Amino acid sequence: MPLLQLPPEILIQIFDDVGSAYFRSDPSRLTVCKQWSIYARSACFRDLHLTQKTLRRLLSTPCEETWLPFIKDSVIALDLELKGFEDWGLTSDKPEATWNSAQGHAIRDAWTSGVLNDDISHLVRITKQSRKLRHLRIHATSEAHPEFYLQDRRDYLFTSTIRGFLSLSNLASLQLDLCGTRPMPSRTGERFHICTDIAALLPTLQRLRLRMREICPNALKLEQPSTDLRLDEVLVNLSLSHDSPRITSATHAARCGSSPGVGFLQLKADMQQQAKELVAQMASPKRVRVLTHARLNIELEAFDVLTGKNLALGECADWDAAGEVIEDSRVR
Repeated sequence: MPLLQLPPEILIQIFDDVGSAYFRSDPSRLTVCKQWSIYARSACFRDLHLTQKTLRRLLSTPCEETWLPFIKDSVIALDLELKGFEDWGLTSDKPEATWNSAQGHAIRDAWTSGVLNDDISHLVRITKQSRKLRHLRIHATSEAHPEFYLQDRRDYLFTSTIRGFLSLSNLASLQLDLCGTRPMPSRTGERFHICTDIAALLPTLQRLRLRMREICPNALKLEQPSTDLRLDEVLVNLSLSHDSPRITSATHAARCGSSPGVGFLQLKADMQQQAKELVAQMASPKRVRVLTHARLNIELEAFDVLTGKNLALGECADWDAAGEVIEDSRVR
């Protein structure tokens, strides 16, 4: 029997097994024929990986109405990679003079508000209509000119943009890695603290991974105490290492709205304590960690909340790597 004569439910399973990556790697695989295209597009959009450039192209296409239903009906996992402004105009002989000027700042600011955050807000509106979206990952690294290495770091994501994603009510997994930008207000008087918005998702999430330039224990604090959270993995990374391949040193996250004199060690202790309180409310916790980096290098370390042990994970290690137990005398 020819493939496309199989029952629809079997075809859906076959195309899902082939996987989204197969169709993303070669768009021509989406257009074998009209019937094929229906199933192929559905499988392609099942795991949707977007950069800010592919998102711009997607929203600029005249055929938006043809792919919009596939996002609404097919997307289960959404992965969004952000890098900040990239249209530097590499022919400039003096990038420092160009981009540190008032005109350079104005160009980047206009792109931030008029392109990037508008595009992401559009994506938020689309995903809110999705019936299947369960997994969301956002990774935002520092904006970087390819030649001007000493450029000051610049925030480029609006708080309202991030808060839009945090209002999605059907998420089972959230990975929010904002190591390269702090959420910033888009208008005067806008509330910029998002930790409570993250905490509001705790009753429905199964997995949470966080890294932000500013964070506080409220991100792990339930509004209403519970004893049977289905949440089973929480990884909070306080290390801002490896935000950019050019950076050979690293800092740690700061406490939200912290004043001078409020140190990182207190934030670390408070996050660990709040993680312990959260574990007590989880039905079947599997992995709960607060990650940092060693004081004298950028090797990743983790406090395992379930065992009370400190683990050395190594440089560039995955947040959930097994690691080696650090003896008390080596704890840094």
